[in-house]
Amino acid sequence: MLKKVCWIAILIFLMTVCLCLSSSNQGQSPPVPPDVKIESPDPSVPTQVKSLLGRWVGQWNSRIGWDSVIYVEKVEKDSARVVYAWGEYTTSMGSCHCNPNWVRVQNAKVKYSDGSATLEFYTPKLRPGWLKRSHIVSGSADETYRAHDRSSGRYTYRFIIDKDDPTIMKGEFTSAKASTLNIKMKKAEQNKESDH
Repeated sequence: MLKKVCWIAILIFLMTVCLCLSSSNQGQSPPVPPDVKIESPDPSVPTQVKSLLGRWVGQWNSRIGWDSVIYVEKVEKDSARVVYAWGEYTTSMGSCHCNPNWVRVQNAKVKYSDGSATLEFYTPKLRPGWLKRSHIVSGSADETYRAHDRSSGRYTYRFIIDKDDPTIMKGEFTSAKASTLNIKMKKAEQNKESDH
């Protein structure tokens, strides 16, 4: 009888843990920055690079979910201005429970070849205290976020649009500890607040 009670207690505990993990999968949504402005590109910019412009939504494939929105505000032949907004998330090791926020990347790199456009940028760790009050970063690998912690103090983002489906943007995120997540983002209408 005691063994049955112990097994029932263990099952109840495991079910509670599973419910907690699944309920934390979706926290608060990414915020909508107040001043997002999508600018018309120069006609000389390649069509595939132009297709980067707009609002993109998706969720990283982390075990606890991580909703994200990217606003590509401006594109040029080799650079872009991007606003990256993220929802509530917890790091994989549980070292940080982070609130929704956003960052504007002034100079993301754009590459174009073989019909694909690639967008790359860096941010500081998306944790309390790491972002500047202005929310603006250069997006460069050379930008120092903390003098004593330069190499481990940034995240790397890379997104690709293929000419065969310009409504899908596939992304890769590499954390400061070199772990990698993937995302498949869909192009969304600018005026919708959430489109997960």
